[in-house]
Amino acid sequence: MPRHQPSAYLSHTARREGWLALPPCRWVALLIFTLAARHLANPFIATAYVLYMAGIGTCMGSVMTSALRTLADNQQTEGNAILNTLQQFAGAVGTSLSAVVVVQSQTHLAGSQAYTTTTAVGTQNAFIMLTVFATVIWFSYFKVVK
Repeated sequence: MPRHQPSAYLSHTARREGWLALPPCRWVALLIFTLAARHLANPFIATAYVLYMAGIGTCMGSVMTSALRTLADNQQTEGNAILNTLQQFAGAVGTSLSAVVVVQSQTHLAGSQAYTTTTAVGTQNAFIMLTVFATVIWFSYFKVVK
């Protein structure tokens, strides 16, 4: 069975399913978290988190399937393992960077504000960082896959 060339296949996928790179509900949830980080109640957090995870659920399967389709049949198991490893690694790096941003904000604001306020400011800064990363990834996806 002939395989598509990766660039041709990815180009076709970008035109047909390009919105899957960052689904709107995931983007909206990140913006909600970023803008309302200092005033989050538990039900609000749960609702925004469900929206965010729905966005992840709609894109991850499609992105992994599209990536694995570019590989030969005998390479797909290794490709799946690599994608899962990269996904876990990226999650660990994102969690670590977010924790560093929160701690640095707490350290920087320690004397001037209450501890809960510094945590809220640090959390908002972490959400801003994640929103910037998501925006860069989204635009780079469409720039690379034409």
